[in-house]
Amino acid sequence: MTDPEGHPRHRTDRRILDDDLARSTAAEIHAGRYPDAASAMRARDVPSRLRGLIRRHLEAMRSAAMGESGLRRWRADRLRVALDLLEAMDLQEERFADDRNVFLGSRLAGRAALGRIDPEDRLHLRHHGDRGIREIAGELEAIGVEPVRLGSSRSRFGTLETIEGVLEGVEFRIRRCPPNQVAIDTGDLVDGGDVPLVDAAGLALIIDRLEAAADDGSL
Repeated sequence: MTDPEGHPRHRTDRRILDDDLARSTAAEIHAGRYPDAASAMRARDVPSRLRGLIRRHLEAMRSAAMGESGLRRWRADRLRVALDLLEAMDLQEERFADDRNVFLGSRLAGRAALGRIDPEDRLHLRHHGDRGIREIAGELEAIGVEPVRLGSSRSRFGTLETIEGVLEGVEFRIRRCPPNQVAIDTGDLVDGGDVPLVDAAGLALIIDRLEAAADDGSL
């Protein structure tokens, strides 16, 4: 007997239902009824496999509302905040370089590292060095981050110190990754999956491309 779930008609029906659910969930987020996809999915009991489809529908809605050029400019502006954070950490290490503190660089992680960022996304950054967390936080306060909150998070490399805050309305989290504990090209810090990573120089190029595309309307 043929498995009903393997029948082409059944697969087609499920794709239609999935698309309808993803589109309606994206519409709720776009209308501001939920702060992010995770909250909307929990409230509406949406399966996790639809997260990517929700993002695609949401991006299409935002592009329609803002225009492709407007969305690119918005993303470029948002990513400039990430660039400010990366450059602040890198500059601190340049100014106070010594033999005691090892520093391998800072990175932006996740979809934002590809230039794709949404209004509800929090920036995820990494500081690959030995400098104390309070010194790093002090540098961020100097560029206008407020409030600065120190904490920790679990990872597959053990507990990592964190800094959370807001800069120009953008939320972020920085994980301090000691060089002898976390390699600079490490993927997901929890499950080990692939994660896009970019440094300040690479991010500056992404921002330039977004702004150039916004100006000439190209892809």
